[in-house]
Amino acid sequence: MAIGLFGLLSSLLLGFALGTSRVTQDTKQFANVSEDARLVMERLSRELRQANEVTAVELTTPSSTDAKEITIWIDFDGKGDKDEDAADPEVLTYRWEPSEKKLTLTANQGGGDVTRPLLSSIVSEFHIDLYSSSWSYDTNGDGRTSWRELDSAPVGNGNGLPDKELARIDVVAISLTVLDGPHKQVYTTQVDLRNRNLN
Repeated sequence: MAIGLFGLLSSLLLGFALGTSRVTQDTKQFANVSEDARLVMERLSRELRQANEVTAVELTTPSSTDAKEITIWIDFDGKGDKDEDAADPEVLTYRWEPSEKKLTLTANQGGGDVTRPLLSSIVSEFHIDLYSSSWSYDTNGDGRTSWRELDSAPVGNGNGLPDKELARIDVVAISLTVLDGPHKQVYTTQVDLRNRNLN
């Protein structure tokens, strides 16, 4: 009987130890993913804050399987032109591929493009919103002017795409959702483009 009780107690303690170990490992792994995602958002925020302009944006509807991306130019050398051969790349593209659930960064280096993944974890959602300080075109009265409002205004071209309107964009909002197993974490940022000269 004593041996049976000892065996039962040992099994319970072993199960508890293994469960605790799994929870600790899971928590540590999630903390690493959260830290990686936080660093990516900090980098993106910093580069947007320094950007001279948003040169291109590719947006899709939430149900679309197309990629989303934003390309910015940062005049690191202060020459006022897009230096394609800069040692410190001035043209950067953040791209999210829904099919691969990956976020990548493409930078121009020495006249060629170099693309690197930013997060090893699953990026289940990536949203980009563009706003302008051109308050006179705020047609819905919410206190901010979206690129869609610019598109339908006389300064836009009414084609339903953020293209000509990018010349007036000076605020970018990004939302990133990261999945790691059962864990889901959403990161958001809204950045004023400090170096942006609006037309």
